[in-house]
Parts: sequence; structure tokens; C-alpha cells
Amino acid sequence: MEYSRETEGKSLLYSKLSDRIYQYIKEEDLKPGDRLPGERKLAAEWKVSRPTLREAIRELENQGVVRVEVGKGTFVTDYVEGRQMSIHLALKNFLELFEIKTVLERYCLENAIPKISESKLKELEDLAVQMDAIAARGVMPKEMDHQFHRSVIESYGNQEMTNMVCNMIEMYETFDKELYGYFEETGFDYFPILLSTFPYHLEMVCCMKERNVEKALEMFDKIVALDLEIYGRIE
Repeated sequence: MEYSRETEGKSLLYSKLSDRIYQYIKEEDLKPGDRLPGERKLAAEWKVSRPTLREAIRELENQGVVRVEVGKGTFVTDYVEGRQMSIHLALKNFLELFEIKTVLERYCLENAIPKISESKLKELEDLAVQMDAIAARGVMPKEMDHQFHRSVIESYGNQEMTNMVCNMIEMYETFDKELYGYFEETGFDYFPILLSTFPYHLEMVCCMKERNVEKALEMFDKIVALDLEIYGRIE
């Protein structure tokens, strides 16, 4: 299937609507076995088409939040258990990809430092300085962070390795909404931990400039440890 702006927009609409239904279940304190209002009523109330509403309900059904009985309606399941199971499955897949990405990136970093060019070091230093300044203002420089890590991997000089790791980054980012949505629901403020990784990016580059492989890897490991501190909060 072709992936277009239209496809992306529809997918986002379904996800937003499924979140709205899930929120409705919580706000109305619906219990397992309770029936949701009919499609016609919800579609009219929320000003969406019934086909769009059905897609959103199907998404929740796949997560184990509701079950649809033909001719009877949509019923709440033990959605807490179902949603937790979905989150744990997402976390398992996410962590497996993250582990592979981390091992490969660390390998690229270790082997690139002795031969990395001054121009590449300047590029990384400029990015690290900018990211550190932005993070200090309480803003997550996500795209710049991706560019930084991509540049580290590219500096090793293996294009296939670069493509592989960048593909993994794109894959595990698809779990962001599920994982960070879970943290927000549980009240865990993960954002300060994310922001605290950026000074280590700058320190890592300083070590790279000194061709200090051991110290640069130590800074990289500190970044990974903070990431894992966040992911380890899934209960």
C-alpha cells in the first residue's frame, strides 16, 4: 500500500478518535461488560463519519480495550489488563530494537573515533552545542538528536550499517505514542530525564576530539543508561 499524506492523516485521525473513546470509557467509569453508546450517537456527538468511528473502535479492539458483538454493540473488556498487555508487547519489541541499535551504534563510535575527520567532529560539536542549549530551555531537540546519532554512525564509513541503524530508529519511533502515552497516564514525568542526556552528547564529542575512545564510550553508555531508566518504568 502506498503511504501518502492522506494515509498518514487518516491513521492519525483513527488514533486520536480511539484515544477519545478510551478517555470516554475512563471518564464514564465504564466497567468490563458495559456497552458503549451506539455508533450513530457517538458519530453525531463527535461529528465524525461512522466508517471513521468503526476504524477507531477496531483499533481499540486490537488493543483488547473493547469487543464488538455483531448486532449487539461494542462492549468494554477488562481494558486495563488489555491495554497493559499491549504496552508490554510494545515495550518488548521496542527494547529488542533499541538493544540492537545501541550495540551497532556503539561499535560504529568505537571504530570511528581514531579516524574521524575534523570536519565531521566540527559538525557533531555544532549539533551537540545547539542541542544542549535547546534542552536547557526545556525543549526536546528531537530532529537534531536524530541527525547527531546518524552522523556518528555515518562517520564509521559503512553505508549498509548506517542504513540498518537508521531504519531501526524509524521502527522503534513508532512505539513512542504508546510508551509515552502510558507514562503520561501513570503520572511519570520522563521529560527531564530525556533532557538530561544532552550534556553527555557534548561531553562525548569533546572526548572524540581528544581521540579518547574509552571516555567517549563512557559518555555514550551514560546516555543509554538514562534512556533505559525511562523504559524501565513500565510496570
